[in-house]
Amino acid sequence: MLARASTLDPSVQSGFRNHGAVLGGVDSSVRSWDPAAICGRVQLDRVRRAPYCRLVQRWDSLNERQLDLLRRIHGGDDLSGPDGVEYRRSARALQDRNLVTVTRKAGVWRASSTDAGRFYLEHGHHPDHPDHRASLPRSETPAPGGTAGGASSADLLRPARELLDRLQHEGGMVRIESPDSGTRARYRRIIHAIKQQGLVPSGHHLRHTGRDAGDIVIRLYTDAGPDETDWNRIRLNTRRVTTDPHLAFSALEADPTNLAVSPDLLPRALLLIRQLAGEAARRGHRLGVNTKAKHPRMFLQAGQVRRTVTLTEERDQVPHEPTAEELKVLRLRPWMKPAEFDVVDSGRLRLEIARAGHDNRDTWTDTARVRLEQRVAQIIQGFEAGVTADEQQRRAAETAREKAAAEHRRRQEEAAVERRRQEEATLAQWHAAMADARVRAADNIRAETFRNAYQAWTTAADIRAFCTALEQAAEGRTGAGGYLTSWVAWGRAAADRIDPIGNPRVLADIEYNPEPGPDDLRPFLGDWSPHGPRKEHHRPDQDRQARAGIRRQPESWHHGLLDPGA
Repeated sequence: MLARASTLDPSVQSGFRNHGAVLGGVDSSVRSWDPAAICGRVQLDRVRRAPYCRLVQRWDSLNERQLDLLRRIHGGDDLSGPDGVEYRRSARALQDRNLVTVTRKAGVWRASSTDAGRFYLEHGHHPDHPDHRASLPRSETPAPGGTAGGASSADLLRPARELLDRLQHEGGMVRIESPDSGTRARYRRIIHAIKQQGLVPSGHHLRHTGRDAGDIVIRLYTDAGPDETDWNRIRLNTRRVTTDPHLAFSALEADPTNLAVSPDLLPRALLLIRQLAGEAARRGHRLGVNTKAKHPRMFLQAGQVRRTVTLTEERDQVPHEPTAEELKVLRLRPWMKPAEFDVVDSGRLRLEIARAGHDNRDTWTDTARVRLEQRVAQIIQGFEAGVTADEQQRRAAETAREKAAAEHRRRQEEAAVERRRQEEATLAQWHAAMADARVRAADNIRAETFRNAYQAWTTAADIRAFCTALEQAAEGRTGAGGYLTSWVAWGRAAADRIDPIGNPRVLADIEYNPEPGPDDLRPFLGDWSPHGPRKEHHRPDQDRQARAGIRRQPESWHHGLLDPGA
């Protein structure tokens, strides 16, 4: 083939090199060479000169890799995750054949199968293939509104709407566990009808996985915030967890590492697992395998509850028999101590089923009289009892939590009521203290104002008397004049300025019912703050001095007048 290719146009030869072909020899990747990748870049007249290079028609048969990719996309994998990057170029090739659609919105890659792609998977050929189209009966020709498998979209409208209602009532996700082939095909047709008839709610898109194997998971996402991480987790976990008996046994037989039994005991262990699976299925449960871990791990499932199952072989300790080599070493190094025991396989199986909670499990082991195979029914019954007990404990714990939460709320409400009561009492005490302080502070302001006027009057009278005494003392004395006349005049003028008798409006213009300020109120509030119902434990020194001055203040207006009761 490549010998003929040496006569091609240089651009065609370059295309061969870029796709793994080496002129003059055969590279290992030539077998997977896709002619469309080359012929799509070469003009038609050049292609005619290349006998082994022809245009790929969209109805040409897919190779195994392309067919697997089409199944994968139809199964719900939109290649948006990291594990889908390597398949995106092939998805573009499928898009050229109208088997898939590829979009990239907001940087998110999304591939989905088309009607032609679904037709190809159902019938094994492209709907546009001229040979098959001519030989197909008219009823088999895909038409708008029809679905593969003989059921029309109209027949599936009711179950399609029921599925959408179920999705909306169950939080946007529906899981069908371990469906049979008929159920799986039915859900494929329903999902196809939903998309074909445009039943997906506006602003949403539908995803599903499990087309060919595993649980069917159908998810309704909003276009505004598609959760790629959530979908990848669901999709990968669905593929890695199976309760299909055939797939579960195949996984354990291929990798029995987690069984931890000796090779001689492995066939018996696998047989026991089959018996457990059969008894579990008979009682409405399932035995499955999780391949997400490095090695497959078993679990039993009852409803939505899964419990890990561990099957191991017990080990025995036997006295160690030194080997000839060890005896030789001991003779050379007598201080060394050989091992006292050897751990050997016992041939006894040990089965553990995990329970809820930390380090909690149910255990069954072989005994001298009864082996696990004879206790399969008892084991499944014990599993059921454990699930029931765990559920009862969960409900009891939930009830206890609800009771504790209710008690906590009750205490909080009581504390809030007590806090409000104390706040109201404190507020009432503060209002009472403020009312009393306002009366006393206003009276104190009036007393201070009147005292100042009285002191000014008495001071003016004393100044005038002093001036008169000075004048009388200077009469008849030679040389006693000097500046005395000036001082006396100044003194009488000062007395006139401070004497309220000469200007009665000094008191008339002062408010008789003043509004005391914070500093006026503090001396009468004790520890209360004038700004709100709280205590002020740190007072300025002047406040304490003011309170002391008020306590020492006499009742008289003049220091020479005794108290009325004295």
